[in-house]
Amino acid sequence: MESRGPIAVLRLLLLGCLLVGLASGLRYGWIELHPSRFLKDVGVPVPEEGKGIDFNRWLIEGGSGGQAD
Repeated sequence: MESRGPIAVLRLLLLGCLLVGLASGLRYGWIELHPSRFLKDVGVPVPEEGKGIDFNRWLIEGGSGGQAD
């Protein structure tokens, strides 16, 4: 049986480097994230401007639920 130790360590190292790079890119403005566009692309209903999302209700009801009135 072959040991997978070094491969697992290498994968964790690469994942760590990816996360550090992503975090520093967001911090220094190299990467811009527009939450409303991102949520719309993912398929989460985006509330109208000025209204918030009740994430507890959204998790329980799912789909279109969770938009604050």
